[in-house]
Amino acid sequence: METFYLVDFENVHNEGLENIDSLTQTDHVHIFSTENALNIRMDLVLSKGIDIEGHIVPVRKQSLDMHLVSYLGYLLGIHGKGCSYVIVSKDTDYDNIIKFWKEKGYSNISRKQKISGTLTNQKTAHPVAATTIPSANSRISEGMAYDFSGEDRSELNLFMQRGLAAKGYLKNDVNKICKFVVAHCNDERILSGIHNDLKNERDNYLKEYEDVKTILEKFVKSKSKIAKRESQVRTFFGQHFKKKIYTDNKEKIIQIILNSKTKQQINNNLMKLYADGSVVKHIYQTIQPLINDLPGK
Repeated sequence: METFYLVDFENVHNEGLENIDSLTQTDHVHIFSTENALNIRMDLVLSKGIDIEGHIVPVRKQSLDMHLVSYLGYLLGIHGKGCSYVIVSKDTDYDNIIKFWKEKGYSNISRKQKISGTLTNQKTAHPVAATTIPSANSRISEGMAYDFSGEDRSELNLFMQRGLAAKGYLKNDVNKICKFVVAHCNDERILSGIHNDLKNERDNYLKEYEDVKTILEKFVKSKSKIAKRESQVRTFFGQHFKKKIYTDNKEKIIQIILNSKTKQQINNNLMKLYADGSVVKHIYQTIQPLINDLPGK
């Protein structure tokens, strides 16, 4: 029986390929990776004439998972139920896909941590190795994987300027470096673009590139916290404010909560929105769990 291995290389890395030399000519290996994880050991994969194909996918959130699963469906459609299919990954999210296809009659589909290793969706007496921590490049690329509007560009530019100034860069150098960063913020390969511009234009480009990456990683973390905060506030609003008097001003109330720096500021802004003090009092008392950390009473 022919077997197709689909390798999530960013998850298992070279450890997932260690047993590749045990495969035969009836086995086929498809290695999925991004540019951030191309350190594949060629001595592992170029052995015994095994059928191996690499797939480089864009650096985006869950991009590799989606491409791998999509290709699995493609293989199932071509080769059918007469072959075996193995996803090589530690990521248990793939188990839902495996369950789905098994219910469709594809019984020869499984997930393993390594090629020709023990199935990871069976209980073992040994603990599973911890998932590899994503590289700084991966964290930056995933965190920057959205379309930057004019407002987003301004926010990024200001964040980068402050970060470079804090590291001791002169104003003229800050402006030139920020120009490169903003110019590539919507690129699929943002870091490559910044690196190449710095290399072509700047004498001390290696240090500047590392400093830019450090600041970008902080920017990504900052945006992540903001996004989580907004999601928390929106969920809370939907759970506690269902009457029309509140839903009519939903966006205004949410922005007041998100943008106010003190509890007093929230109260004042709500008073501008509603003339009825009892309505403001109800909103203010209800949202206390959201604003406990803000200064004021």
